[in-house]
Amino acid sequence: MSVLSNRDLEFFDENGYVIARQAVSREQAEETARAICAFAQKDPDDPGTWYAEPPPGPAGPDGPGVPARKGTIMIEIYHHQTLWNNRTAPRVHRAFSQIFGSEKLWVSHDRASINPPSRDPGEQENGLHWDADLEDRPVAFGVQGVLYLNDTPAKQGAFVCVPGFHRKLEDWLERLPPGSRTYEGDDPPRRIGAGAGDLIIWRTALPHSAGINRGVRPRVAQYIAMEPARDDDKEASRICKDFWRRRLTGRYALGGRYRKGREHHESPTAELTPLGRKLAGVDPWD
Repeated sequence: MSVLSNRDLEFFDENGYVIARQAVSREQAEETARAICAFAQKDPDDPGTWYAEPPPGPAGPDGPGVPARKGTIMIEIYHHQTLWNNRTAPRVHRAFSQIFGSEKLWVSHDRASINPPSRDPGEQENGLHWDADLEDRPVAFGVQGVLYLNDTPAKQGAFVCVPGFHRKLEDWLERLPPGSRTYEGDDPPRRIGAGAGDLIIWRTALPHSAGINRGVRPRVAQYIAMEPARDDDKEASRICKDFWRRRLTGRYALGGRYRKGREHHESPTAELTPLGRKLAGVDPWD
């Protein structure tokens, strides 16, 4: 059964993003939010815990565990069973399959985030940016995604993008100073509120950011993206298997640099369904 309607797909083509409603259940989303908060030692009901930096992992053969990055909302958690359940959920896979026109996909190795309410009324919004190589033209098609794990109104640190900008990106780049990755344009950004379990998928050609949280509770989210499977790429397949089996930590996409963090030392390897093993690159699609 389709997750995205024809109207949703038309909206995606026109605006460059779409919301896949209830990609996972509210109960599953809330379970994941609890796991992330516990990992980061933050109590969603205790504001006194929201702003402390998460603890680093234990030292290992590769050196010290991965520390929290001061001033970011990112949480270096990748391998809790519930995160893998979300990455490999059938409705999540189906939504990305509709975008790509193929079921043969690999899921990204992305982390999670906790975005607490800002304590600075004068704080400026983060600059919109791209997580894509703007120097490699034309900019290749790709998508990113964020799964809301609690109800996230527009003002509560929601995803921000400039709808439809992917259609004018190439012309705009002609006027952009070399090396710039920050959006400065006249088109107004939009904050995309959604509910727990809703997945926002957007084109990498859209400038985007996480908005400042002007709400009263933290936004908790998991980043999930997919790309066409590369089962014939032995090195990429090895990296995928290694990432899952050894519970590695790394902030880069498939094929990037991975390290041993807290979960390598503290967590069991997640169990995967038959679909999940294919999405994780552990088993081939064919």
